[in-house]
Amino acid sequence: MFQLKLRAAAGAALLLSAAWSSPILADEVSVQNDSLVDGGTVAICPCFAAGEEAAVWLTSPCDGNIVAIQIFWRSLSGASAQSLQDEIIVYEAGNFPNPGAVKDSFSGPVLTDGGLNEYRYKDENQTIPISIPVTAGEEFVVSLKFLTSNHTDPTLPSIVSDSGCQGGKNTVKVNGSTWTNSCALGVSGDWVIRAVIDCDNANALGAVCLPDGSCMEGLTEEDAIALDGVWNGPGSACVDVVCFGACFIPATEQCVQFDLATCDLVGGTWFGPGSADCASICIADFTGDGNLDFFDVSAFLGAFNAMNPSADLQADGVFNFFDISVFLQAYAAGCP
Repeated sequence: MFQLKLRAAAGAALLLSAAWSSPILADEVSVQNDSLVDGGTVAICPCFAAGEEAAVWLTSPCDGNIVAIQIFWRSLSGASAQSLQDEIIVYEAGNFPNPGAVKDSFSGPVLTDGGLNEYRYKDENQTIPISIPVTAGEEFVVSLKFLTSNHTDPTLPSIVSDSGCQGGKNTVKVNGSTWTNSCALGVSGDWVIRAVIDCDNANALGAVCLPDGSCMEGLTEEDAIALDGVWNGPGSACVDVVCFGACFIPATEQCVQFDLATCDLVGGTWFGPGSADCASICIADFTGDGNLDFFDVSAFLGAFNAMNPSADLQADGVFNFFDISVFLQAYAAGCP
């Protein structure tokens, strides 16, 4: 297996920007295990015999249809001739490492050296579009079956992997007969094989930023609305999401975009995920409940005694009578 650095400056192997790769369309989600990005590092694996398969186990974020398959194909030179391979197969999940029944397949994919190849049709005349139904949370398997061997020549192109092989996600059909965990075979990462799913967004699952600043996965857009949260799109995950919102900082009288934890750290008032401005700020409403009462006075005095930046209403770094005076004047004036 050979390591290769993909550099945009070299004009080779530009992830998702190769001339033969179509852009992802609206409502489409690229489902993948790999973490490869433009400029990342791949390991080329010229290690397959004819009849063997490289496969990935993927999970649909929505009810929809698989409309495209993407495969990263690369040689050391990046300039090898096009390669005709046996077929691309989509299986049911089965029981890892063994896929289940075949959902669909198409024969004779031609792979171009140098980057991500995308297939949206089952025939070379581009008259039969790929359309394989999947449901939210459904696991399925996508496989490339080799027509020709490449393990005899390390300069030949092949499928690539990223760094860090995830258990239960990558397999190889060794000798065309036995499915085996890729990680156990020493593969360094996840195969760069992806599926593009056209989602029905009414049923698509994604990450939601909740009013308390936390994030929850596996919810629909309708769920997000019901929870007064902000949906981050189909297939989104909390690990990739920062729940920003408007944060008013009394010490500087600025309104900035922070997550809740950062806003609290600087003594600010947070207006919830997705909020854009702090127009409704009322500095006397210390509890943030929209009412001025004894609890606001108590909250202010507690912050003042603790020298919390939120109580430095003069924004001068000093906690004194003038801050108390500003609070009392604001309290007397009431909130909008």
